Amino acid sequence: MVTKKTEVAAATSNAVAAFNMGDVPDYVKNGTGRGSENVGAKDIVLPRLELIQAQSPIKDDNPDAVEGYMFNTVTQEVLGDTVFVIPVFYRMEYLVWKDQDEGGGFFGAFFFEDEAERRRDRLIKDGENPEFIEILDTPVHYCLRVDPVTLKTEQIVISMSKSKSKVSRKWNATIQIAGGDRFGRVYRVTSFKDKNKQNKTFFNYVVQPAGFPPEAVFREAERLYTMFSTEGVSANHEAAMGADREHASGPQTDNIGG
Repeated sequence: MVTKKTEVAAATSNAVAAFNMGDVPDYVKNGTGRGSENVGAKDIVLPRLELIQAQSPIKDDNPDAVEGYMFNTVTQEVLGDTVFVIPVFYRMEYLVWKDQDEGGGFFGAFFFEDEAERRRDRLIKDGENPEFIEILDTPVHYCLRVDPVTLKTEQIVISMSKSKSKVSRKWNATIQIAGGDRFGRVYRVTSFKDKNKQNKTFFNYVVQPAGFPPEAVFREAERLYTMFSTEGVSANHEAAMGADREHASGPQTDNIGG
């Protein structure tokens, strides 16, 4: 029996078959970005690079999700146990959270601590228990992820609060010692199994120098730096719910260099 639903499905399948899903045609490949002239950093929510932990929700939906692997929080693509990134721009941000055990909640990321404090005060005024509303100092690394084979790039953010903050400080120190532009070197990001104060294991970052980017990739990073440093830019911090927060009490562990 042919139903309306079957007819719609068949029509959709035929329509999709008419599209070229293979190599990008020259008439598309040679486009110059027309139509997106007014899209700036402030109009884009950047994905986070996140580690898959024991309780990460992505494990319920993706058979490729393995603890210790990394994934893109927007596309949900599992990236494996090693990624290569170029750090482009750094900033400390202040995130307002509600304790997960008390229902959880993400109430915004702010570039200045006093803005986060005002947000926290409004929440308390509206009836939230001050004991469960926290301002989390969050080192944020705005990066360009690079495929080492194809050299394809994508914008991604690595935020390193609490148990990851020492990784952040040592990564910044490594960049400063190297000298030159922040985006002048590529870094290999992997993971290792750590323990928190409750003796529970979780995965944390390891960051190591991996060489210099090809010139075309360097120029892309340079372009992003100009955009990030002159326009507002925000990361998909809300996706951290249930990830960073799960291990917020972890130790300050040395990670860079293994």
